Amino acid sequence: MDLQLVWGLVRVIVALVVLIPLAIFATRWYGKKQGGGGELRVKEVLSLGANRALYVVVWEDKQLLIGVTNQQITVLGEKQLVEPKEVPE
Repeated sequence: MDLQLVWGLVRVIVALVVLIPLAIFATRWYGKKQGGGGELRVKEVLSLGANRALYVVVWEDKQLLIGVTNQQITVLGEKQLVEPKEVPE
C-alpha cells in the first residue's frame, strides 16, 4: 500500500473524530440557546394526515387546542389550567 494513501486515510479519520463531536456539541448548544422561554411548550400532538395536525399547547396559565395545516393555524379551543391544590400533611 502506498504510504501517502495510508497517511491521507489517517488524516481523514482524525478529522472526523474531531469534527463529529464538535458538530454534535454545537447543535445541542445552539438548540438550547434558541429554545426561548419556558412559558410555552407543546404538550401533545395528533397527526390527522398529510400536513394536518392538532396541537395541545400550554402557555402561561392556558391550554390551547390548535389546528395546523399548510395554509393556516387556528385556535380551536382554550381552557384555563387549574393549579392542583396542595394537600396538607
